[in-house]
Amino acid sequence: MRRLALGACVAAGALRLALAAEPEKPPPDLRDFGADKIDVSDYPAAQQGRYPTFMAKCSKCHPAARAINARLSSQEWKRYMKKMIRRPNSGINEEQAQDIYEFLKYYASRQGQS
Repeated sequence: MRRLALGACVAAGALRLALAAEPEKPPPDLRDFGADKIDVSDYPAAQQGRYPTFMAKCSKCHPAARAINARLSSQEWKRYMKKMIRRPNSGINEEQAQDIYEFLKYYASRQGQS
């Protein structure tokens, strides 16, 4: 009986440690709940060609809506892209990063974010 009680105490302690070590989840990013695609039909052909890369790469780690609903200037996008390209498993090479940046820079200008 004593062994069973000791085992229960050890198990309860281990459970408390596991729960305490669980990282807190960050609050949801409200940009994730906005529009999740862009109608690029009236965009220049070069930007239309960059859009699929943007959608594929940016939605790999987070909803595409996050980038679509972010209101960043071209300089802010440049810094952000440098950060994203360095993330492990982003799968974004330099050429793709440049295409995504050019698309986001154009998109920002259409949104009034120079």
